[in-house]
Formats: sequence, structure tokens, C-alpha cells
Amino acid sequence: MKAITYHRYGGPEVLELTDIPQPSPGAGQLLIKVRCGSVNPIDWKLASGALRWLRPVRFPATPGFDVAGEVAAVGDGVRDFSVGMRVHARIADAQGGRGCAELAVAGTDVTAPIPAAMDFAQAAGLPLAGMTALQGLRDECGMPLAGATGRVLIVGASGGVGHLAVQIAKAAGAHTSGICSTRNIDFVRGLGADAVIQYDKPDPYQGIEPFDIIYNCVSGDPGPWLPLLKSGGRYASCMPSAMTFVRMLANPLSSKRVRAVMLKSNAADLRILDGLFESGKLRVQIDSRFPLTETRQAWERSQGGRAVGKIVIDVA
Repeated sequence: MKAITYHRYGGPEVLELTDIPQPSPGAGQLLIKVRCGSVNPIDWKLASGALRWLRPVRFPATPGFDVAGEVAAVGDGVRDFSVGMRVHARIADAQGGRGCAELAVAGTDVTAPIPAAMDFAQAAGLPLAGMTALQGLRDECGMPLAGATGRVLIVGASGGVGHLAVQIAKAAGAHTSGICSTRNIDFVRGLGADAVIQYDKPDPYQGIEPFDIIYNCVSGDPGPWLPLLKSGGRYASCMPSAMTFVRMLANPLSSKRVRAVMLKSNAADLRILDGLFESGKLRVQIDSRFPLTETRQAWERSQGGRAVGKIVIDVA
């Protein structure tokens, strides 16, 4: 089968379109005919070698954690999925299949049926970014998914994780503010944000009331944001830096809590996101789409930091 692979650490230039053996599903797993995948920063960060001391890559590697497609075969013990069913998943790290391939293997524990009104591109763009947004707000920042009353600030509100976090916070009932560039004001407002802060304007945070929750979807250094956090508030980053962990360890008794978001793939959370989509409270913005043969260009688009929403790979 056709797949994107790389045999050494590096940038987009190391990606190659190759033929690799077709995987087979094990017990509790599905073989998925991949229609679409999506690009996430973790894909090219792993390939760069920047995380090799924490998460080394075994070569040859096929990138891509998000998949959307149809069940091609089921492994032993699978009961709730059948061949031909439309599904999407965030493939867990321990599983061998990856998204930039014609076929991928995913466990039923990280896979959910695609809602009828959701196309394959949206379905591929939702799992990793959506669960990161959901778990960051709910688990690390303590925001309830219904009846939220606090003030929430999303840093990087137009990005892949950020645009979903804005919608999840708003659906929960929180007063939601988003930070973005001037060119993305209308987009973030269209997501339902109660207020939009333009970071490229002079003194953008002057006179802003403090927040109960700050979710940083762009960088990890809490320092610049803690003055905007209320006493007793929570700051979380899905792109934690060394300073994030320093703050976590150095200030365990601080009234302003700092958290790092570490995604835990699971089908239950994916179904929560699907439910928000079906109720009209969540949409997946597609920034751009690239065929499998242009995965290098898709990575370059992601690395440029200008994407609005999700970058999708059309595999089939």
C-alpha cells in the first residue's frame, strides 16, 4: 500500500511516498481504509528529532495520528463495528498504524463512528485537536462541560486546537475570549467568542479583566499570562515548555495553578465532541487540503504558523 514514510530525523524534506506492507488488525482493533488524515504539530516535531529524548521514533516511520475512513476489517473480539462503517480515530502511540497511509490500524478504544452530517475532512480534523481542547479545559482547567460561569481566555483562538477550544468553552456556558491576529477577528467572532483580543495591536491587554481560565494553544511559558489570571485561576498549555514544568513544580501552593495538557486518546471523549457537532455547537474549520503526495507542503503550511483551523491530507 502507499504511505508517507521517513527513515531519518529532519524536516519535510525527509518525507517520501513509498510502498509498505499492509497492516492487519489485532484483537480489539480495526483496519481502516483511510480517506483523510490531518496534520498536527506533533507530527513534524517528532520527525525533527526535537523530542527524541522523550519520544524516540522507530524508523522507518509513517506519520499521522488522525484518521477518518471506513472499516476494512475487524480484529478478534470486535462487536460494535462492522466492515464499511464510517469511523474516525486518534491512533494511540502504542499502535503501529499511522494516518498518512492507505490503510491504518486503530483500537476500538480510540475510535468512534462518524456522525452522518460530518464529512471525512472534518472527521479527520477533529480527534487530536478536539480531544486536546476538551481535556485541557475540562481536566486541567476544571471547566464543567455545562453550566460554566467563569471567564475563559483562549490563546491562539484561530488555530487547530484553539478554534475548537473557543467553541467548547462557549458551549459550556463560559464567557469566552479569544486571542488572534487582526486578520482573524471575524473568524474567531464567528466561532461564538464573546470578546476578541488582537495581539498585533498596541497594548492589546490593557484594561482587560482577569480570567478564571487561560488555555494557551500556542506556547508554553506561563509567565506573560499569569498577571491576567485571577487568584485561584488555572492556566494550561497544550504546548508546554520547560518553564511550564518549572512553574508546576516551583509553585505547588500558588493560588494560580499551572498545568500541562497531555492528551489521552479515548473513544468516549471523541463521542462527546461528535455530540457537540451533531447539536450544532461545534464545527471543524478546514484551513487547507493536500493530497497524500503533497504531505511535505502540508507540513510546511503547519510549520508556518498561519493556518486557520485544520490542515487535511486527502489520502484516498
